[in-house]
Amino acid sequence: MEAAMCTSFDHTIPFAQVVPLIRQAGFGVVSIGARPRHSDYDTAEGRAAIKQLTGENGLTVDSVHAPFPEGDRLFSLVESERLESVRQCKLAIEAAAYLEGRIVVVHLIPDGIEDRGTEAEMIGRGRLSVGELAECAADRGVRLALENGQTPAYDRVLELLLTEFEGDSVGFCYDSGHENVKGTCFGLLEKFGDRLLSVHLHDNLGSDTHLLPYEGNIDWDRFREAFHGLGYSGSLLLEPDMTNSQFKEPAVFLSEARQRAERLLQCPLDT
Repeated sequence: MEAAMCTSFDHTIPFAQVVPLIRQAGFGVVSIGARPRHSDYDTAEGRAAIKQLTGENGLTVDSVHAPFPEGDRLFSLVESERLESVRQCKLAIEAAAYLEGRIVVVHLIPDGIEDRGTEAEMIGRGRLSVGELAECAADRGVRLALENGQTPAYDRVLELLLTEFEGDSVGFCYDSGHENVKGTCFGLLEKFGDRLLSVHLHDNLGSDTHLLPYEGNIDWDRFREAFHGLGYSGSLLLEPDMTNSQFKEPAVFLSEARQRAERLLQCPLDT
């Protein structure tokens, strides 16, 4: 297993500078963040530039995050909105295939379905969207990872979709910060660990602030016990953000990220 870093740690830094900074911190694997305006992964020219940039810096691409909020209306009852989200997610799939990434991470719906009167219809729309994306991904050698959210209503939808889509082309992306907002760590990781395709690891104090691991109140020792027992073979991917971190210099922030990733990579039996 290898540590990886997401490019979304500071969108004010041009993407062409972000990639070398990640490499200089000692990471060999990178994930492309969810803002196409930052990386331009949604254009042919942008994808070519990313491929050249990562190649020049000796980085491999682990995954691409589908855009949000543009891509998380997959359950919308407004058909034009749903179709636009599907289109946006397909651009992420195209980018992952071109960049030889294994995975596209998808947000399903902003907060979940609270209105039980529209639930059945919305589930039907979402099922249709995920099915179309799963087929598109499989055709391109990419896998679709459905990410957990910050509310019980969202995760109820997630669990339903993971149960329905059992094939190899659809799996789970575990976001530690999102589950900590709910206060349920590490229930989803343990429940769907056999479906795990990717992780988004970051910390917080109860709101989604994307701190570095060990800057918040997540029990990372307990995480390591749960995580290392899964047989997971993907990247250990960090998704922190500098905005709320105590570390405000990019090089220092990334160095801290690398050191903390190394701590998480250690099997509990080795410490």
